[in-house]
Amino acid sequence: MGARLSPLDNAFLQVEDAENRMQLAGMLLFDGEAPDFEEFRHVVGERLLGLPHFTQRLSGSLLGLARPRWVADPAFDLNYHVTRVALPAPGGHDEISAHIENLTSSPLDLRRPLWEIGLVEGLEGFAISLKIHHCMVDGLSIIDVFTALLAPDSNVPAIPPRPAKTPAPVKSTPFKKLIPAPVAGVVGVAGMLGQAPSSLFNGGSSGPTRRVSYVTVPLDDIHEIRHAYGTTVNNVVLAIVSGGLRRYLMRHDAAVDKLHAFVPVNARPTNGRGAMGNQIAMTYPELPVGVAEPDERMARVIASVRRTATSGQAAMTSSLMGLLSHVPAPIAATLNRAMQFQSGMFNVTVTNVPGPPVPLHFLGRQLELIVGSTPLTRQHGLTVAVLTYNGMLTFMTTSDPRRVPDGESIADDLQAEFDELSALVQRNQGVRHG
Repeated sequence: MGARLSPLDNAFLQVEDAENRMQLAGMLLFDGEAPDFEEFRHVVGERLLGLPHFTQRLSGSLLGLARPRWVADPAFDLNYHVTRVALPAPGGHDEISAHIENLTSSPLDLRRPLWEIGLVEGLEGFAISLKIHHCMVDGLSIIDVFTALLAPDSNVPAIPPRPAKTPAPVKSTPFKKLIPAPVAGVVGVAGMLGQAPSSLFNGGSSGPTRRVSYVTVPLDDIHEIRHAYGTTVNNVVLAIVSGGLRRYLMRHDAAVDKLHAFVPVNARPTNGRGAMGNQIAMTYPELPVGVAEPDERMARVIASVRRTATSGQAAMTSSLMGLLSHVPAPIAATLNRAMQFQSGMFNVTVTNVPGPPVPLHFLGRQLELIVGSTPLTRQHGLTVAVLTYNGMLTFMTTSDPRRVPDGESIADDLQAEFDELSALVQRNQGVRHG
């Protein structure tokens, strides 16, 4: 029998609805002429079909009381999963964003393996599009999929895929001994209920369409800001997001003193790369969008992230997910939906994934940029995904136009905030050395 979805993987199925698909979609943008489509399809089959779940579909349990299993798809057809498309002229930023919007809005067929890949032409160069359901990958494991596709043509080692394993049977431990850590997690999570204020990003009725935009900045400049404040890249990212969202909210007369972000934290062991699925813990730091001064905003971010670490938020949420593994799937689904839609724990999602630090290639063509989209829910109309690759850092925004008007402009706000923070650091260094 195939492995069951973990409680966390299954949660992404449980919060999905017809207007909010839990899918990761993106494009790899390359220099050079597009390869022949038949060659492209052959290489995809050769390099991806050995990865866990790429030839498997989900199978539900009797009466839906247990989590679905991964099972071999007897009707698997590679042609269904590999497509070819040409973007309209001029094939620039707007056309790329529109294609990602279409990818993330159209649903994957849950009766088949949950991925699609495409050869995209009509650009200056070409692109590879990829869409995978979030129950199958998280941010780091989708990077492993990219690496599996590109490593044979690049000077990087491929991460060997880990076969899906059926979890070991639970020993007959008395139930009361299973309770203390999960209960502590429930109590800790209860303390975060209602912490997120009402905001423009969380009201109104959701729709199926998406707006995607992106900006790319030099990673060396991010490191320069990091060194100036004696902090981490992640904290710099959160400070830039705080300042960018402040600009957007002020422009729309929707200012609030703070927001709370859902920030996933990698929970993989050091030898855990190559396994599919979600292995993350959850944290909810404060974004001080009501603070006008950049230095104070950075200090508030650093202090907030420190509080989330010392309060054990990641361990609390992991314990809660552990508790859900011991309850029937319908009850777990109810609890997951309540946490997502009614808990008031966060306003926006901000995810920061480290990508390959060196250039990657596909059939001799160099990868220039990775851009993409992350899922929304009916309670959360904005996500900001951040990815580093080959000396660059890209901010990618996904928004629901029904709830977040002019959401694509948030990428410009992030660029403006980065520019201001970088200029401030340069001025301060000039004063010190003057």
